[in-house]
Amino acid sequence: MLQRYFDYLKVKEGDGVQKITYLRNKDIIPMGPERRIWGVWSLTFYWSITNVTISTWSGASSLLSLGLSVGETMGIILIGNIIIATLALLNAAPGGYYHIGYTISQRVVFGIRGSWVGIIIRIILSIVWFGSQAYLGSLCLSCVFASWSKSYLNMKNTIPDSVNMTTQQLVGFVIFQLISIPPLFVKPERFNKALIVSCSATFFAMLGITIWTVARNGGSNGPLMNESGDMSSSTRGWAWMYGISSWYGSLSSGVANQSDFTRFSKKTWSSLYGTIFSLVVVGTVIPLMGLISASAMKGRYGIEIWRPDEIIMYWLDEDYSATSRAAAFFCGLVFTVSQITFNTMGNGYAGGMDLAGILPKYVTIRRGAIITALFSWVVQPWDFYNTSSTFVTVMSSFSVFMSPIVGIIISDFWIIRKKHIKLSHLYTDDPSGKYWYWKGVNYRNLIIWIICFAPGLPGLVNSANSSLTISPGAKKFYYGNTLFEFAMAFFMTYVTSLVWPYKDIEEVDSFDYFATWTDEECAKLNIVPYSKITKNDIEIDPITSVLSSEQVIILAEESIIQKE
Repeated sequence: MLQRYFDYLKVKEGDGVQKITYLRNKDIIPMGPERRIWGVWSLTFYWSITNVTISTWSGASSLLSLGLSVGETMGIILIGNIIIATLALLNAAPGGYYHIGYTISQRVVFGIRGSWVGIIIRIILSIVWFGSQAYLGSLCLSCVFASWSKSYLNMKNTIPDSVNMTTQQLVGFVIFQLISIPPLFVKPERFNKALIVSCSATFFAMLGITIWTVARNGGSNGPLMNESGDMSSSTRGWAWMYGISSWYGSLSSGVANQSDFTRFSKKTWSSLYGTIFSLVVVGTVIPLMGLISASAMKGRYGIEIWRPDEIIMYWLDEDYSATSRAAAFFCGLVFTVSQITFNTMGNGYAGGMDLAGILPKYVTIRRGAIITALFSWVVQPWDFYNTSSTFVTVMSSFSVFMSPIVGIIISDFWIIRKKHIKLSHLYTDDPSGKYWYWKGVNYRNLIIWIICFAPGLPGLVNSANSSLTISPGAKKFYYGNTLFEFAMAFFMTYVTSLVWPYKDIEEVDSFDYFATWTDEECAKLNIVPYSKITKNDIEIDPITSVLSSEQVIILAEESIIQKE
């Protein structure tokens, strides 16, 4: 009975060579032309939706708390965004060139079995951030309900204080989570239009709130724009370093899995201009809007309000007129849709892809995304914002673990392999496969990863519990972990490849086994297209039993002769 149940849950097989194994299914093999439909605009709005969120809007608050001026804060954000854009583009290359995602690129650097290390970290991040963003989205949804009903706005709390959540917040969170499920059924590549519409509407809603707050303050930007703390040049320098690391840390998981979405691109570098514009321009303008709005609110009302949902609730409390309610409804609705869109792309699909990589026989992107959403309830994200919990700080510090992985991937793909990957060997457990290494694990890169993130652990622990003292050196390393760990991982990966070189590093497939490219693309790549592989070739299935180069050439010649 149990076996029948598991058989029922198995992912249904596709046609031809795309059979399901414990290493592959239709969602984690290289994307074929029929699914590669993202152009420049889709990839532009992919990164834009990451920035037109509550988190990015209010992000400058944590930097100002370091005692930095507004100019310094914006300088940190700009530099951080340039670093993020650079690393995102470099890390996007496996997706652009070979149409494989982060999940599969982990097999290249850590081995077929060792890949679980990087994948599991990403799954944890996806679940936690899905819950976190869902809670923020539920607060936006509450703005919509409050614009409909004053009784909802003033709803009495019937939940014990120990729960750290009000009745109003619970209603919003439950409904938001429920309406977040249907979008997860949409294929990721088909979600691009929702990105464009949601991102555009949210930008103008944020612009409207900024204009409103400044207008309410008599056209003045407010007092925060001129504040700055006194500190030594050394302290200020390390504050800059910490600010850059923390800004990068909030997006480190998105940088790491950039190839999950560039694999849907029509052309290799469709993401180039959109990524630069979205991260450097949009990613800098949005926190500036949040900063100006918070400053204007302080100037007008004497309080700093950093989140847009709190600004909306505040104006409803102050003025429950028809005009105010209409504005609250529109802004609340737009922000709710924005949070759903971002959460679906950045956390739901990302978690789904990683879960599909671990259990491809049973999990597709859709199933994995739903699992991610369901598990996000467990983390109780309301505690992140309604208590003195430092969990958000700690999660933002996960760049300690992600930066070395990004450094290893970039060094391995660009410098060591020189953009060469043998796709068929990524889906086999044959010991002669290129990415099997030693018993399925590339211990070389695994050790490099541990060496690089270990010095940052004391700082991460200290950020969670400041009563635990650490040395000044350890704290400074943590402040600059983004740059330090990336550089360490990048160069150590390269140097070890010189000392212990990989065998046949630039060997690639002679067959397009996965129907990844069009016939024209195959001609440019000098490989036999999928359309010219015979039925006999498919039945032999060279993906399961790794063939030598000579055998592949023989099969290619035979298939061409048979077709002639």
